[in-house]
Amino acid sequence: MNVRGVTLNFDHSTTTVIATIERALDLQKGSLGENSSSAEISQWDSLGQINIITALNVLFDGTILPIPEMASADSVSKILVILRRHLLLSAPDTI
Repeated sequence: MNVRGVTLNFDHSTTTVIATIERALDLQKGSLGENSSSAEISQWDSLGQINIITALNVLFDGTILPIPEMASADSVSKILVILRRHLLLSAPDTI
């Protein structure tokens, strides 16, 4: 996928990533937003972090495990920033 002259490796949306995190943590759909963090979600403990990384690794065909900063990403927004930095997710539209 080509967005603003940059070729992305995948065509997943922010919504898909958030839904993947919700499933990894066994949360109801719509429970998380871009500002959600581990501090406010009891399921997002060390095991939850492993589940998130594993689920995202499946979604992104094995490209997540080589990204070391994913292990310490303790919020949805940090995860999204990391994915964008590694060209796995497009930047949000700005006005």
